[in-house]
Amino acid sequence: MDFMNTSRRSMLFGIVFVMGLMLTACIPQKALPTVVVTVEPSPEIRVVTPTPPPSPPPVLVLCYGQEPRSLYLYSGQLNLTAWNLLQLLYDGPMDYRDYQDVPVLLERLPSLENGDAVVEPVKVRLGDTIVDADGRVVRLQPGVRYRPAGCTSDDCARTLGPEEEEVTLDRMTVRFRLRQDVRWSDAWGVTAEDSVFSYQVARAKGSTPLNPWLLDRTASYRAVDTYTVEWQGLPGFVNNTYWRNFWSPLPRHRLKTYSLDEIASVEEVHRRPLGWGAYRLVEWEPGKRMEFVPNPYYFRQNEGLPRFAKVIVRFFDNPEEGLAALMTGECDFVSETVGLEHQTKLLFALEDSNKVQVSLAPGPAFEHLGFVLYNQALDDGLQYRDPGSPLYDENVRKAVAMCIDKEAIIQEVYGGFVQAYTTYLPRDHPAFAGDQVPTYPYDPEEAQRLLEEAGWVDHDQDPTTPRVFRKSSLWVRYGQPLELTLGTTQAPLRQQVAQRIAADLAQCGIRVEVQTYPAQEFFATGPEGPVFGRRLDMALFAWTLRPEIMCHLWMTEAIPGPPEATIDDVLWLRRTWPAEMRDRDAFLYDWAGWNYHAYSDPEFDAACRQVLFGLPSTPEYQKAWAFTQARLAERVPLVPLYTQMKMVAMRADFCGYTPDPGSPLELRDVESFGYGDLCETTD
Repeated sequence: MDFMNTSRRSMLFGIVFVMGLMLTACIPQKALPTVVVTVEPSPEIRVVTPTPPPSPPPVLVLCYGQEPRSLYLYSGQLNLTAWNLLQLLYDGPMDYRDYQDVPVLLERLPSLENGDAVVEPVKVRLGDTIVDADGRVVRLQPGVRYRPAGCTSDDCARTLGPEEEEVTLDRMTVRFRLRQDVRWSDAWGVTAEDSVFSYQVARAKGSTPLNPWLLDRTASYRAVDTYTVEWQGLPGFVNNTYWRNFWSPLPRHRLKTYSLDEIASVEEVHRRPLGWGAYRLVEWEPGKRMEFVPNPYYFRQNEGLPRFAKVIVRFFDNPEEGLAALMTGECDFVSETVGLEHQTKLLFALEDSNKVQVSLAPGPAFEHLGFVLYNQALDDGLQYRDPGSPLYDENVRKAVAMCIDKEAIIQEVYGGFVQAYTTYLPRDHPAFAGDQVPTYPYDPEEAQRLLEEAGWVDHDQDPTTPRVFRKSSLWVRYGQPLELTLGTTQAPLRQQVAQRIAADLAQCGIRVEVQTYPAQEFFATGPEGPVFGRRLDMALFAWTLRPEIMCHLWMTEAIPGPPEATIDDVLWLRRTWPAEMRDRDAFLYDWAGWNYHAYSDPEFDAACRQVLFGLPSTPEYQKAWAFTQARLAERVPLVPLYTQMKMVAMRADFCGYTPDPGSPLELRDVESFGYGDLCETTD
């Protein structure tokens, strides 16, 4: 999402004076004149043909929008530009292509089939740390629910009795084998110890781990030999993407002089990190440019990679400047982060005249309209002075979905370039369960029937004025008008979509007030944040696509709310959950939770746990994944709208760039980029 995406929507690069060199490199050299030299005293004449000077080396100029604040993996400050530039420094350790992981730094991906991953039973005793049936890290004690060895769903989970002292759980072990021909750019070999060192740094004070959830469920991470790392999870923990339980190496030989807690404050790791990828960073002029040169020890050198002798990164403030730089030859590649979607028509016109090359492809994020089923006012009992959200009613949510002309928005705002979504997975994803997912096509008449059924009546026979509530309910006052707040960011296109949604809903008797916020304020944690404080009725933004774990976005445990509250303390939760489970924490992550919808569904939670802690090769896993998609569509805590599109512009003779719908990284294949004559050898 814009929020979780940890960043998104703006960055770029390039430099002008090297363009003269670059353009010169593309001009064929003329034959040099023959020089006649007379040597005294002999009358002999000698003909000398001077050797042509070497052509200037090719230079690649990348243009991005927002400058990175850091290039340190665990800084907690990596925006999308930073993640892209890290592709120059680190090749891999895995690439994500067509929704599949591909090994780069590793010899192969570990799997149960090739024996690099194993699940085996292990005995645990009272007081031992385990992962319980809900995926939480706990001490084994009476009353704890656990999955005994061989159990892969909630159906076979058990509760430890008061007399039991020992149980048998599954434990997973995974081995990762590094390639032996990879070196850091200072010639040192990349080893298993570098990966273990990275794991230790991620756990250290001052670091922000990329996956704290996995870190907490890791029992050990050690080097078995020079090129083999072994990960072992806590008993009871089997995750569905175990082949990713690998920590990207950091150069232990360079950083071991610092204590683990000091490393996060070392300038070198933020501004000049050492990598094993195609390029190394040699200059960073804040606010202006960055310069990279080839890594002399790059492990793919024998393939003629990388293709450029220098990479310059420039930064622009707006899409107009970025596009102008592309047209004048100051940029070879302009990132989507510059906001090129605002220049779509002009870019395609320029492409038609062969002046630029445009890549428009589905991105790894989808826009959605999210509903807040229970706002913050209802957390501490019933507060009738504060109107509850009408969206607690499933029929109202379905009516809202059917009042929105999604296809018209796609055509009018995005020129038809984006693809409509029906669930949280794109249609081309292997796990897409489209035939099992109910849809809500544009149908205002059926929507108004549903509203009438839910108690919202057209009291004045004017469909453009708000309906009013004429029914008895715990959550909504009798006579309350059907008025909703819709919050979104200040992104121009998103504001345009929000206004169009408001206009559509007005035709169904739903008045919508659109509120816009700076992104940092919009995505602030609760209780003050508009979204994650559950202070709005609806929110419009994008979730970043993480298919294998996305169902976790809507699990009960992820609802943001006040600390120390139990399910039994919150009436709208108490009505959903069985009595024996009401003593659990209502808001496991307190106000840091992300399920701002306040959507709670025990059956959905059970299926999602099956996905999160199951093995992809089992039919139970695939069935559960399909169920989560169908269930969300049936209960409608959100309306999936359409995919975000990645738009990149390049010089007309550019080659080597291949967009991928599952990855936000434009520079994943940067070592293979080329233009002009370089494209003759580029696949």
